[in-house]
Amino acid sequence: MNPLRWPRLWLALWLAGMAIGAYLSLRAGIIRDPVIPHLDKLIHAGGYGGLAALACGLFAPGRARGAALLWLLIFSGLIELAQGAWAVNRLADPWDLLANACGIGLAAALFRRDMRK
Repeated sequence: MNPLRWPRLWLALWLAGMAIGAYLSLRAGIIRDPVIPHLDKLIHAGGYGGLAALACGLFAPGRARGAALLWLLIFSGLIELAQGAWAVNRLADPWDLLANACGIGLAAALFRRDMRK
């Protein structure tokens, strides 16, 4: 782990963020036309980008950080599958998974660039 002042708190926030994301993704959806088309993709990218940024702050560069980011990608795929199987008024959307991957990748790239300075 990276040397943080309260690493257990940050780890708890990261885990809580995943739990909240899972809850919001699996609760019953409301069927309506979106006010802004594809806004949900930006929300997906931002949410998983935020989780990835937390992971990059928590874990030192290398295997631990790579494993955390890979876990986020797998987690987002599992959530999409669960939406298709169990959630009411929700569908498994491969575009959501792509948006999640873009958010994770962007955060990883920003932290990688930051580490080079």
